[in-house]
Amino acid sequence: MLCAPGMMIQERVALAQRLEEAELELQGAMRGLDGSPAARMRLADARTEYCAAETQALRVLGAHQALEMVEQLGAAP
Repeated sequence: MLCAPGMMIQERVALAQRLEEAELELQGAMRGLDGSPAARMRLADARTEYCAAETQALRVLGAHQALEMVEQLGAAP
């Protein structure tokens, strides 16, 4: 569950959306990796955004709750 003390629903939704978008872009960048400079740059940018989103989740939710959320996202169809 995306919640931390004092966290509003809008904040939880925004955090979850950022993580989802970062994960989808990272997956797309990996699939599109063809060795070209543009593909490598896309992957680097996607990794940077994913790390930033993950760091925000860890800071806001705490490590345990963030891990639970990542596991839930991984189990989603």
